[in-house]
Amino acid sequence: MSWSRKLVTSILPIIHAGLGFCSAADLSLTCFLPLSHACKGLVNRLLSFVNLELPYGDVNDASDTWSKHHDSSPLQKGIQAVWVDLACKDSLNTLLNTKNPWNHCRLLTAQESHTTPWSEAFPIANIGNLISPDELRIAITL
Repeated sequence: MSWSRKLVTSILPIIHAGLGFCSAADLSLTCFLPLSHACKGLVNRLLSFVNLELPYGDVNDASDTWSKHHDSSPLQKGIQAVWVDLACKDSLNTLLNTKNPWNHCRLLTAQESHTTPWSEAFPIANIGNLISPDELRIAITL
């Protein structure tokens, strides 16, 4: 698996067979767009004094960027979880369209309902479920 596919896999939430590691850059569109849609009425009332109205400037740029990377936008535009879920599903579909059957099967298996309880276990060294940073890096690359 290439580094870009490994990165996308690590960014996906655990429920979508990922590790849930997200950076601010990964979440920027999925935070900014629902916020701008949710606050549109209030912002338009504030901007009416200077003859401006949303979408304006950065909102248009963010919407254009979203459209370049995703086929659709959510119906409930003011809810962040809907945007995040759509972005994750698009990333997952990209990963599932791989030509490598092993990666395809691994992703499908990791999405099964019984595969995520490991994420809820507390790491306790005395009972042996605490792994070292090196072991975690090895597990991620598998």
